[in-house]
Amino acid sequence: MKKQFNVEVGGRIRKAREALGYSREALAEKADLASSFLGTIELGTGSFTAETMSKLCNALGVSADYILFGTESQNDLSAIHAMLSGLNPEYLPLVEQLLSAYIQSIQLSQK
Repeated sequence: MKKQFNVEVGGRIRKAREALGYSREALAEKADLASSFLGTIELGTGSFTAETMSKLCNALGVSADYILFGTESQNDLSAIHAMLSGLNPEYLPLVEQLLSAYIQSIQLSQK
């Protein structure tokens, strides 16, 4: 049972990494982990601490619920966070303006 759980957790980490287009080495660097250690986690053959979980969640922009259980809340903004975290900070005000205009247009169309 434990081995299957580790394989599922590792698979979700790999899936999140691939969705972001990160190589294993790039994610390892971003999370301050050894690439070989990340490999054992993704394969489900290695275990890791809560600190490592936190590093992976931050680097991937996903919740611990997703990594551990494969679930995300409806209000989970981790995918948006992941996209924005890779953006040059000078563009964030522009993204904020675009998002604000888009939300306003949605609200107007619902009236």
